[in-house]
Amino acid sequence: MCASTTWYIDGHKGACGCGPANGDSQFDWNHSGFVAAASQNVFDSNPSVKWCGHMCGKCIKLTTTGGFVPGQGSAIGAGQSHVFMVSNLCPNESPNLAWCNQDSHNGYVNTHGYHAHFDLEDGAGQLRGIGWRDHNPEVTYEEVNCDQAHQQNSKTPSNSMYHQCQCGHQGK
Repeated sequence: MCASTTWYIDGHKGACGCGPANGDSQFDWNHSGFVAAASQNVFDSNPSVKWCGHMCGKCIKLTTTGGFVPGQGSAIGAGQSHVFMVSNLCPNESPNLAWCNQDSHNGYVNTHGYHAHFDLEDGAGQLRGIGWRDHNPEVTYEEVNCDQAHQQNSKTPSNSMYHQCQCGHQGK
């Protein structure tokens, strides 16, 4: 299944609680690793869940298709794969309405026609490093094992890293 992507820089622990309990800052790996904020319909099937969604701490392999949304990105080569851990929610609210608004009112697709969206953290230039920043590539996605992905590329957080999160002991 195809999904749209964008990027963001955020200093907050996010909707999976991946930062120290006594504040709102991020763990370093949640700032500099391959992490994503998923659209609500991916984050949790219940649209009222905004914290500790069922996808928190799960990893998704994103593979570029060569496509993009005209006027919102540009082409990069097809077949580039990287594994991202879901550590945040891309909420159906401003400024995310065009990308993360998949709900029953619009046939569960966003403004650009995608059933899923992943907003990718670029706090330490990790997207620029792989050539994805500013391109917002169209991707396919599939759930994969985080620990296996971490062994192949340490930018993908491991399960033990996720277990540091406030939501880290729910569902995994």
